[in-house]
Parts: sequence; structure tokens; C-alpha cells
Amino acid sequence: MTNYIAALVDELYQLGVREAVISPGSRSTPLSVLFCEYGFQVYVSIDERSAGFFALGIAKEKERPVVLVCSSGSAVAHYFPAIVEAKHSHVPLIALTADRPPELRQVGAPQTIDQIKFYHDYAKYFEELALPEEREGMYRYVRGVMRKAYVSSLDRGYGVAHINIPLREPLSPDLDEVDFTAGRLDYPFAWKTGEKRLTMDSSVTMDSSVFQDKKGIIICGGDPYADYHREVLELAERLKAPLLADPLANFRNDDHPLIMDCYDAFLKSDAVKMELKPEFIIHFGQTPVSKRLQNFTAMHQDVLYFQVNDHFQYREPSLSISRYLIASPKAFAQSIKVYNTNDDYPGRWRHYQTRMRRRLNLAQDEEELFEGKLVQRLQDSLPEGSRLFVANSMAIRDVDYFLEARQQRIKVLGNRGANGIDGTVSTALGVATSGHPTVLLTGDLAFFHDLNGLLIGKNHGLNLIIVLLNNNGGAIFKYLPQSENKYFELLFMTPHGMDFSGLKTLYDLTYYEPVDYESFEQNFQEALTLSGVKVLNVKIDARLSKELHDRLTNLD
Repeated sequence: MTNYIAALVDELYQLGVREAVISPGSRSTPLSVLFCEYGFQVYVSIDERSAGFFALGIAKEKERPVVLVCSSGSAVAHYFPAIVEAKHSHVPLIALTADRPPELRQVGAPQTIDQIKFYHDYAKYFEELALPEEREGMYRYVRGVMRKAYVSSLDRGYGVAHINIPLREPLSPDLDEVDFTAGRLDYPFAWKTGEKRLTMDSSVTMDSSVFQDKKGIIICGGDPYADYHREVLELAERLKAPLLADPLANFRNDDHPLIMDCYDAFLKSDAVKMELKPEFIIHFGQTPVSKRLQNFTAMHQDVLYFQVNDHFQYREPSLSISRYLIASPKAFAQSIKVYNTNDDYPGRWRHYQTRMRRRLNLAQDEEELFEGKLVQRLQDSLPEGSRLFVANSMAIRDVDYFLEARQQRIKVLGNRGANGIDGTVSTALGVATSGHPTVLLTGDLAFFHDLNGLLIGKNHGLNLIIVLLNNNGGAIFKYLPQSENKYFELLFMTPHGMDFSGLKTLYDLTYYEPVDYESFEQNFQEALTLSGVKVLNVKIDARLSKELHDRLTNLD
């Protein structure tokens, strides 16, 4: 068994995998020990749910597959939320789940469940390994499976490969006899995909008249792997097309006059939606955070709507797409050579953009602690090269409103695949393994949901600043129809009254409770100089916050 598993471990390293996130267990012993023995960067998490999101954070930041290793039974199930997120946000993971051998299945053996295709279609690729045998042909076989897993996780949109590994006792590998070179090819396996380029074809009416002297917009949704910013911005300039920049698209690192950063606020008005009706839409990246932008496209079903991606995934809930182009976004942007001259249409977008940005910046005049002003102060304080990981629910919406397009080199990330609040702390800690200054902006419920993730940061000495916007519950529901329900407090607001200061002792972290903007900025600047996990627990009045949001996002 030893060299069979050693060949598996070695092949993954030869392919380019460098990190393994391991949750301890007996059945997975040979995998865990040999990943450590080989010299992988090994992280250990006793909570598989946290481990899955931690690996997802590493893979999202480093843009390469990360290995997950767990024991058999319910441990496999705890990976599921992270597997779901990885599928929908296209993050490359390789899940290696240890299992009982066939003779111990369906007989009541402990820690045994049906692990075959456990993640269903959420995994791009599944294979169950044969039981280990110590012979040359089997070493080559197990290496071949790892190649399939690796390439599958990267091909046609990143995703998850799941390999189930049945193992018989004894489970401890013989480190005196281990040979990591067993079954290696004389010529290492190599794999490369070419860039998908667009060929003009009358079947999709890709001729100049589609864009020539037409009013159009470009929507850029979140894409952590985007390498097409310059080309798409140049396309916007040629077409005179306003570029609607989702915060996770990272186009807001530029103050170009065509970049729109507060469209969600001014598209609140139906009259503005009608006035700004385009004749074409080009959409790159994921579905935008902004619900009002989705409503805007839904109002204009008669518009020629292009979605461009290098693999097929429909990303428009209003079902408005009329042209889907499977092509490199960079190649597509470069292929459109039309030059428009009319500045009237982008001028109208800039008019509303300028008015709304002026209103949103009035948040700076507020004295009470308010999420919008905190986002603005946070943006001012982030060092160059920072990673800002933003939780779902209200935090990402506050960033969508208040993060201003400016010349700044930061990277904004989030888990917008399944849009859940689980795994937030763990994913941010995974991003922090890059060594870049990393900040998590989160609400209190998302933070509470993944408190277990803090243990990874403690045990591995990771550096993360957590800005906790604590409104004592699910205040996002104050903005939704549920706020009128008579069970609102019980079922939706769910006030918890927790004292998070206890985390200082429980997880040996640095804890602050800023009471005003001056102490917030002082605490944040100090946290930047300290090692480990730092929590700034900023207590927010949910009622006042709602009033300020409504006032500041109203153009009237």
C-alpha cells in the first residue's frame, strides 16, 4: 500500500499541486502521512466543513488545484457546502476521500456510508480507485487517475474532482520503504489548453452593424481569474459603452470615466431604467451582485444581449441572453474593432453616476457608526496589494454601494457561487495564505456561522484582519418584504446577543471594539502591524443603518 499511495502523492506534486488540507482520521492515515512526508504545504483542520472552504480560499487566490483529504463516513458529507460553492464559482479542488474496502460496506461497519459519486453533479469528475497493490502497473494506474483528476479540475471552467480511495488495514505506511518515484514516467505528463478565439460568423450576426453607432453597456460580473481588464476597458472606449463594474470584477481599481460603480443605487428608479435603455449589452463574468441591475436587463428583453465566457454557463436570471459566445473574453474584446463617436448615451450614465456618488459620499458626514462610511474608511486604509474578502448578505451589498472606483491596487473576493454565508472565515484564511495583507469584511451571522474556521488561523499562524459589522442579527431582512411579517424578529432578524470578546481567550486572537471612527482607524492601523488573527467588532444600530441606506441611495 505504501508505494501505491506514494505514487499518487508524487504525481500530484509533479502536476503542480503544492497544498494539501487535511482533516485527521484513521482511514485516511496513509494519505495524510505521505503528504506530510513528501513536503507539501500541509494545513490541518479538524472540521471538514471549514477545511473545504479553507482549501477553496487557497485555490481561488493561487489559481491552482488544492487537495482535500478526509476520512470515511460523515467527514465526506461535511465537504459538501464547499464543493457546491467550488462548482458554482469555478474553483479547482481535488477531494481525496478515504473509504472502507468493499467487504466492509453494507454490513454495519462504523464510519461507513455510500461515498460513490457522493457529490453528484457538483463534482466535474469522479473515480473510485482500485484497492492498493504493490506492483509497477498499479503505480502507473494510480498516477493516471491523478492526471485525470488534475486536468478535470482545470478544464472547461475550474471545478471539483472527487477520488474515492478504499483502503484496507494496516493503515500506517512504511516510511523506511517508501519510494515516491514508483511508476514515474520518463517524460513528465504535460497539459495545456489553447485560448478559445472568436470566429466571425453570420449565424450570430457578428458584424459591425451590431455595435456601430449603437447605445450599449458592458456588464462585468465577478471573476477572480480575470486577465482581460485592459482589453475590455479598451473595448468600452471604442464602443463608448458605460462599463458597469461589479465589486468582485475588480475593475474598480481604475477611475476611468466610463466605469460605473454605483449603478445599483440610481437604477432604483424605473424612470432612470427606461431613460438609460441600451440597444446592446455585453456581459463578462458571473451574475452581478446588484439585483437592480438584473431588473434593468429584465425590463429590456428586446435588447441584443451577448454573454461571453470561455466555457458555457448561463449567467443571467432574467433569461435575456440572445447571443452566447464561448470564447476568451480577452480575444472577444480585441476582435471588436468598431469605433463609436456619440458621447450622449455614456454622458447620461455619467450624469447619474456623478449625482449618486456625491450622495453616497455624504456618508462621510455621519457621526454614528454606519456600514457605508466604514467601507469608505476601510478602502482609504487598505495597503496596496491587499485582499479584501467580502461576506455575503449585507456586507457585499455595502461594498457594492460604497466601494469607489479609483486608482488603487487591491483585489476584492467573495463566495458568490452559491451566495451562502457558510465558510466565510475559512475561505478568507485560505486567501491569507498568499502572504498579502488580507481583510475579511463580514456581518455577525456569517461570522458566527464559521467560528470553527478561526482554529486554522490560530494553529497555522495566519494573518487576517476581520472587520465585523455587528448589527445583532440578520438585518438584511429589514430591506426585504419579510420585514413586514409578524414573526420578523423570531424568524428573520434572529438577534443573538453574543459577546464575541470571548474569542480572544478561545482562539488567542487580538480583539478590538471600536466605538467611533477614530478608534476604528487607530485599531485597524495597529492590526496591520500585528501577526495572527485580529477582530474589530464594530457594533451597528440596524434601525439607524436602514434609515441612512434609504436616505443616501435616494436621488430625489
